[in-house]
Amino acid sequence: MDGVAPPLKLLLEVKRAVERGQSVRQGVLSYVKTSHDDFVPVVTQWLALLQQGQDPKEALKAVPSLYRRSLLQVLERGLRGEAVFNVLVQLESELIEACQEEISEKIARLPFILLIPLLLFQFPAFLLLLFGPLLQNFFHSLGGG
Repeated sequence: MDGVAPPLKLLLEVKRAVERGQSVRQGVLSYVKTSHDDFVPVVTQWLALLQQGQDPKEALKAVPSLYRRSLLQVLERGLRGEAVFNVLVQLESELIEACQEEISEKIARLPFILLIPLLLFQFPAFLLLLFGPLLQNFFHSLGGG
């Protein structure tokens, strides 16, 4: 699952574990063991706070993404024994939609970003080709006239 957004990867791992009859905790632990992205330390800290019986709300406030926070809140409910499979399915569709929207925004900005090499390298080279012979003729006429 390389290239997949970290919260979506966690959600799919937990959903797959629940579908196999395992617990939400086993799905979260499987994600922590197999993934190597920037979300793993946050999930590890969040899970450690829950296992120690502390309130993980302070750790959730540090998470910048709304989708990551809501996923961890749903998983917290699942770790407490509530049935969260239907919520995970709904959250999965919302996460996929958000990922597609983010991809669309980046694709819309891409042509403008690709204009930078054109302006920096190709346009000055074109100007040299255009004005080079004109300047040569100008200087030749000044020097020879």
